[in-house]
Amino acid sequence: MMKRNATVSIALATILGLTACQSGNSEPKGTGESAPTASGKVQETTLKVSYFKGGFGEEWIKQSAAAFEKAHPGVTVQLEGDPGITEKMGPRLESGANLPDVAFVLRTGWQRWAIKGYLADLSDIYAAEIDNGKTLKDKLQPGIADYGQIQSKYWVVPWTDGATGLVYNAQMFEDNGWSVPTTTKELEDLLPKIKEKGIAPFAWGGKVMSYWDFPVVGWWAQYEGTEGMETYKKMESPDVYGEQGRLKALEEFEKLIMDESNSIQGAAAMDHIQSQMAFLQGKAAIIPNGGWIETEMKNSAPAGFRMKMMQLPAIEGAKDAKVNNTMGGDFAIVPAKAKNAELGKEFLKFISTDEMLKLFTEKTGSVRPFVYDAGSVPGLSEFSKSVIDIWQNSKNLYLYSENPIYYSKFYDWPLAGAPYMMIYQGDETAKSAFEGNWSYAKENWDSVKADLGIK
Repeated sequence: MMKRNATVSIALATILGLTACQSGNSEPKGTGESAPTASGKVQETTLKVSYFKGGFGEEWIKQSAAAFEKAHPGVTVQLEGDPGITEKMGPRLESGANLPDVAFVLRTGWQRWAIKGYLADLSDIYAAEIDNGKTLKDKLQPGIADYGQIQSKYWVVPWTDGATGLVYNAQMFEDNGWSVPTTTKELEDLLPKIKEKGIAPFAWGGKVMSYWDFPVVGWWAQYEGTEGMETYKKMESPDVYGEQGRLKALEEFEKLIMDESNSIQGAAAMDHIQSQMAFLQGKAAIIPNGGWIETEMKNSAPAGFRMKMMQLPAIEGAKDAKVNNTMGGDFAIVPAKAKNAELGKEFLKFISTDEMLKLFTEKTGSVRPFVYDAGSVPGLSEFSKSVIDIWQNSKNLYLYSENPIYYSKFYDWPLAGAPYMMIYQGDETAKSAFEGNWSYAKENWDSVKADLGIK
């Protein structure tokens, strides 16, 4: 499941006028309830739900839709699954044509959509009681509760969460007596033992190098600790891009990747499915990935194949050894011009109940960014249990910032995106990539602030 940020240009002056930007719609809105007609019959209403069709599969949304229909007589949920929904949603919102009532998309610059008036204000559902006196905001994980907010209003609801980092072949490790590494030093010492068996330590895909974000950002966060990452997210000066944890994490990646024998043959030309297939076929012992890999590859895994996610090995000098880079940031929206926007809001509230959260976990083996007892869901696989254990027992990192310098210009690697392939190809070193990003931020900081209207 590819997760990429779309860099957008946003003026802060526009943000301040956000509330005046909401577009109207001449079509009647859904009320969230199915009203009887004059004849006493329940009025039929169609709720259109678009969603990313990928790593989490479709069973969760199909069963959620069926439960919603049962709870709302007269409502039919029309589902649209599309692997490319994130890229297509922007043009659809802009044109106002073929709009869903709810859309579940991947991490991107949703702030641009909100500022232009394309999104419905969801502040009311954040304040709405969902379960046992708790509001939707109360139920969200603390680190992501304000993810969807700009200028005191909420425009999106985060919908995915979990654990990312390094997934390993559990049977292979047990058969060979390899201990799961708890530090990066132990990980480095393990690599020769793996290669002695004729197995590559790592599978990865050059077409999806951002998958290395999963361990690298985790190492960066381990080194800086919670306080350092909070400082980074505030974006108060360009020196946040000079945090030494960023350099230490890139240097660890460089150690692992520059030895060709550490990777499966042809890795640079692979996409995520090809690299995952190589991992499932036992060609590599470890793969940088996330909690969705089991669901995404369930039809391809050999019978009896066992994998787990390891707690990310602690980098030398880590302030917080148990940090989980959740990669949270995928979100759900209700278009401002949706025909049944209010019914769309009801759907978002409905799937945020404990019952529906547990259904998501049951069908995907993963979690949503809410406080609920995911570990109590019956029938979880060995892999899912390892993911949930990390999620429940780590300091979960939600890497987002309300500062427009971050979400409209620089993100995490401001110079030219994540530098992994440049390092692998020898065009950069970890140090030069780190220094280049920091220098770029310093050189462009004032002009970016001016462009955004920030004094």
